[in-house]
Amino acid sequence: MALALQVVSSHLLGALDLEKALSVQKVPVNRLLPHAASEAETLKWPNCPRLFLLDGCSMNVALGPLSGRLRVNSPGSKFLALLPPDKSSKSEVLLLFHWGIDGFVTLHKKWKTELPEAALALLRGRFWVPSEVLLAYVKQMKTFLDRQLLTGQSLTAREGQVLQLLLRHLTNKEIAHQLSIGERTAKFHVSNVLNKLGLENRRNLLVSALLN
Repeated sequence: MALALQVVSSHLLGALDLEKALSVQKVPVNRLLPHAASEAETLKWPNCPRLFLLDGCSMNVALGPLSGRLRVNSPGSKFLALLPPDKSSKSEVLLLFHWGIDGFVTLHKKWKTELPEAALALLRGRFWVPSEVLLAYVKQMKTFLDRQLLTGQSLTAREGQVLQLLLRHLTNKEIAHQLSIGERTAKFHVSNVLNKLGLENRRNLLVSALLN
């Protein structure tokens, strides 16, 4: 599915700089929406899946919860965050990855070259995440499963995939889209995963996972 592109930045010149960096490599998007200076401006296009480029260097808002709200407004969206160096630690990026942000570029000398590469990766269904963050995420999920999985229970390969997406705040609809299955099938798998973990709902799942 082709996605539109929208830069979310509270700094006009910064937004134009981001758009220019992407246009140099001619990142293939459905269309370029006017940049949004606030969350409210992004909500003008409901049900419009986008590649959101979140300018973490200018936005005075938590990017994780923001991406969650934008996803509800436009299911199927992807999220690429530009982060300042002082907010790019492994723990901070890992937390944002848990929120469903798919790619990260740190503001450094070569960010203008890296940004379009990251955008292309996301549009092709891949992540743009530091390897140490992905390894930490896998280790965290394994620790969670070892602690939480009920005695005698095990997850199927598909349920394992569903759990990974649940831990990244994805909805049933988005899980269905990611795995190319029906929404009812996704709901069935989610219910099975929660039952095997002895948890009542996905909120309990997220809280329990973050306790590790």
